[in-house]
Amino acid sequence: MGPTPRCVIVRHGQTEWSKSGQYTGLTDLPLTPYGVGQMKRTASSIYANNFIDPTHITYVFTSPRTRARQTVELMLAPLTAEQRSKIKVVVDDDLREWEYGDYEGLLTHEIIELRKSRGLDQERPWNIWRDGCENGETTQEIGLRLSRALARIQNLHRQHQAQGIASDIMVFAHGHALRYFAALWFTPGVIKNCETEHEKAQPKSYDDDSVPYVALDKYKYLNDNPNFLLDAGGIGVLSYSHHNIDEPALALAGAFVPPPEEESQHGDVK
Repeated sequence: MGPTPRCVIVRHGQTEWSKSGQYTGLTDLPLTPYGVGQMKRTASSIYANNFIDPTHITYVFTSPRTRARQTVELMLAPLTAEQRSKIKVVVDDDLREWEYGDYEGLLTHEIIELRKSRGLDQERPWNIWRDGCENGETTQEIGLRLSRALARIQNLHRQHQAQGIASDIMVFAHGHALRYFAALWFTPGVIKNCETEHEKAQPKSYDDDSVPYVALDKYKYLNDNPNFLLDAGGIGVLSYSHHNIDEPALALAGAFVPPPEEESQHGDVK
């Protein structure tokens, strides 16, 4: 059996607002010079040490924001032209950052003060994972679109595994979006049937006919903090237990790949 499929999540490199801690949703900032160097060093290390085998990368999915797409370019730059030609890069609007609405560009303490001035959070403190953002997205709305993206990626993994293709799919996005995505990958969250027009809609958030659209009859969203950290430029790995696409799991070893003989000894153990 080939290697278990993986989803390698990459948060974009440093921007001026990730450095300052300002909430950056739709604001389209580039990487800082440090952020560019940061991702160049990461790319050099991760391929040179074989944490990621370039020949195993089948797809790259990226948020449409400049900071994410710039990170993709830097991370793929060390690969040969032949290696890059075999990787399909898909820009997917479902992977954009949480839309912060009134909180765009603010710091956490400023958001708390703003909400307090509006008479909110008198009984409990603000929790974005539960309460969402004023004039921005609710947790149900971001959960819905990330559930769509997740379903497409897991469907591709299922196809690749059936075909015997080694498949690392890389996802380039943002701090809140990727922590949310990772939580939905392997935790039940709150499961909701698609009932409203918005939930039943099938928006075409990407343009690539090789990626089948997976229509959802239900989706997942969070109602509390998953307590994950992912700094700018950070990398995480999601995979599956027992080589089974129906058992999504967090790969605690991260991008490190154990020798095949180490992986195989627990491949069939529940």
